Amino acid sequence: MSLNDNACSRRDFFGAMLKELASTAGSLATSLGDGLALAEDRSIAPPLKPFVRPPGAVAEDKFLELCTRCDDCAKACPEWVVRKTGPEFGKRLEGYPIILPAQNPCVFCTGLPCITACKTGALVAPAVGAPVRIGLAVVNAATCYMGQGQPCDYCVKECPVKPKAIALGARGLPAVVNADTCTGCGECAQICPANAITIEAMR
Repeated sequence: MSLNDNACSRRDFFGAMLKELASTAGSLATSLGDGLALAEDRSIAPPLKPFVRPPGAVAEDKFLELCTRCDDCAKACPEWVVRKTGPEFGKRLEGYPIILPAQNPCVFCTGLPCITACKTGALVAPAVGAPVRIGLAVVNAATCYMGQGQPCDYCVKECPVKPKAIALGARGLPAVVNADTCTGCGECAQICPANAITIEAMR
């Protein structure tokens, strides 16, 4: 093999590599562009998000119609639990009040100041004596320590509902949520060492 042949082989090799890298970069850019286009398309239903609305929120479609994103409910929350969605949720949902119960559980303050602060009807006080619920705790049996046969009762101890809205079964079975009494506060999700509990919005 001559030196010229060797040089040509190297040029061919690196040329092929550059073409492959360019092709990969182009495909990635196209994928990202398609993803951004989908995020901007309001006709496409947004995926479920790991958040819930503040206490007293009306049905989701009506909530988005009535809420003016004024921040009054967030400012009224003494626990700083209510916050606004950022651009990562897409333009359709950006700026609306939410609660991330797994990070900051709702304590359902006396008098529910978030509801009192709402002047548009997006948040409505429950009937006298009616429980206030913002979501429902859901246990992932595959990751729950009890479901794996490991003793754990953090969720039960932390649940503020009386009687408890979450209970333990036999070892090898995951914790069980009582949908009739769970408020979706997020205390169990926040304390779970296995991150096996999520809070699903009631909408």
